[in-house]
Amino acid sequence: MPHQAHLPQAGREVAHARRPRSPFAWLAGLTLAWLLTLASVGAQQQPQPTPGPSAPVCEPHIDGIWAARTPAGSGPEQAAPSTGWERVTLPDRWQTRWPDFDGIVWYRIDWTAPCVGEAAEALGAAFTSVNMAGTIRLNEHSLLWRDQNLVEPLSRSWNMPRAFLLPPAALQAGANRLWVQVVGLADQGAGLGAVRVAPAAQALAHGETQRLYRRVLPGANVLISATLGVFFFMLWLMRRQEKAYGWYAFAALAWVLVGLNNVLTEVPWPFPDGRSWMRWVSAWMVAYAGAFCMFLWHFGALLRPWRTRVLAGVTLPAIVAVVALPVPALWYANVAAFTVSVLLILGACVEFIVQALRTRQVEHLLLAACCVGFLAPAVHDALMVVSVLDEGTPWTPVTALIITLGMSLVLAGHFTRTLRQVERFNDQLAEQVRLAREDLAHTLSREHALELDNVRLSERLRVAHELHDGLGSSLVRSVALVEHSGSQLQRHHYLSMFKSLRDDLRQIVDTHGSATAPVPPTPVQWLAPIRHRFGRLFEELGVRCHWHTPATWPCLLSARQALGLTRFLEEALTNVVKHSRARTLVVQMEEIGIEQPSRTGLRLVVQDDGLGFDVALVQQAMSGLGLNSMQARVTRIGGTLHIESDASGTMLQVEIATAVAGTALPSTLF
Repeated sequence: MPHQAHLPQAGREVAHARRPRSPFAWLAGLTLAWLLTLASVGAQQQPQPTPGPSAPVCEPHIDGIWAARTPAGSGPEQAAPSTGWERVTLPDRWQTRWPDFDGIVWYRIDWTAPCVGEAAEALGAAFTSVNMAGTIRLNEHSLLWRDQNLVEPLSRSWNMPRAFLLPPAALQAGANRLWVQVVGLADQGAGLGAVRVAPAAQALAHGETQRLYRRVLPGANVLISATLGVFFFMLWLMRRQEKAYGWYAFAALAWVLVGLNNVLTEVPWPFPDGRSWMRWVSAWMVAYAGAFCMFLWHFGALLRPWRTRVLAGVTLPAIVAVVALPVPALWYANVAAFTVSVLLILGACVEFIVQALRTRQVEHLLLAACCVGFLAPAVHDALMVVSVLDEGTPWTPVTALIITLGMSLVLAGHFTRTLRQVERFNDQLAEQVRLAREDLAHTLSREHALELDNVRLSERLRVAHELHDGLGSSLVRSVALVEHSGSQLQRHHYLSMFKSLRDDLRQIVDTHGSATAPVPPTPVQWLAPIRHRFGRLFEELGVRCHWHTPATWPCLLSARQALGLTRFLEEALTNVVKHSRARTLVVQMEEIGIEQPSRTGLRLVVQDDGLGFDVALVQQAMSGLGLNSMQARVTRIGGTLHIESDASGTMLQVEIATAVAGTALPSTLF
């Protein structure tokens, strides 16, 4: 029987459910279930009692079993040989007796039926396995079974228990014979399994029991492995960082491909011969062992680079050997692959158990309990494969389902715990986002309030500048005029001063924040109102004024820039009236050259021959109006202010650069 039939599958099932409450309770439960199943299997394998003095008189019994091989090249239709018979015991593998023999071997089972007839109890025969294919006859002429393919590719009956009701008409009173023709390959464990002749009810029941252990449970194991493999593969696709899920899925699917060797019957497809099947099964067995090791190493935090290199160095050559070596070396390659697989699985289980005892984590302890329940059946079945133990019912198909369930629950708990951690993290993140939003809303609200306060303060400051530079200069001019004229002023003079103050106040209101007020067409028209308002005052003060402006604007000015120049000039002239005691005043506008071809500029100069002042000292003493106000206003309109003052007089100079005609004005000037 091929060794793959006895290999355990328990080491890879995983799912994700709820977290177990007590690892020791799970450990006790799994151990108890494992012991009960082993006891059940052991009970099924108790040897059949031999007839004795107390046995029923009509109980059939086997007298002897013989085997003979046919000459090489014989076909399945050739009759059993007449010579060369050797006495054997069942189960029998003929490789130990006839090494390297591939062909047909006949088995003759002599047995005695003491009671035959209509009143006798019906009899039956149960066959554990026929490896690889064959026929079964009763007393030479009654055909009980024939496999479909008795030449390559052979039918695969090696793991198919069969039970038959022996036809009463074919039975003989006393001595009877069962003839079994077996077609197989020596390196695939060809031979005949255990045979039992008994009353029909017992034989059929025995056949059903063997079918349960060798067909039903392995088939269920394959289906469960396929389902869990696909499930955890999908989990791994969703959570690539959980590499243990990916390796478990690969191990489960690899075991499915190995397990097909246990459940396929009469179906040699898709391989042309039995040795191709052997190569396939052995290669996937090694792949399963490697994936199972990677799963345990990832789950138990045992993965190290050197372990991965050693595992690859062992498994890859083994797979290449079973796939590529020629037929004469194939048996040795399969034995080596089987040995490597078993040692890898057992070593990984023992290593993980030690790691679980060291870490004492709940999930590690539960999975270690599964590994403990996996070791004994695996060792038992491996010893049966290498013929250290007699062939019997494999333990692995029975215990595998329990171990699979346990490992599934362990991984279910791990997956559930991971999901809960993710959910807790998401809840914490959502709470932090909520707090951050509230904090941001509070900050934005506070910044909005500060911005409104800043706008109000800026507006107050601007109005203060406007009143200081516009209405303030008019008041200073009017006061100075009244002081110098005295009683010479008539009623209409006062009325004219009040109207001038009204006009200045109206101009402040009309030009408040307006960027669309028209710019006078020429500098002369722009300067005329200022010259008119200050001209009479300078005449009264005895100040000679010189006004020099070009016929056209040297550069394009916005309304805000023109208004800014107006306020600057009014403040400068007011300072001349209030502080300079000058005798001569020069106001001059001229064009200045700019290095950039697309820009031009103008310079406005206010110069007097008054007393002068200390510029640095005055700027430090100012609290926001006067020179500082003048400086701020010039800066806002994109200009620069230069002040020079000494005992010979004072010069204020403003320079503004703008785009030439036909070029878009820079936004910084508006």
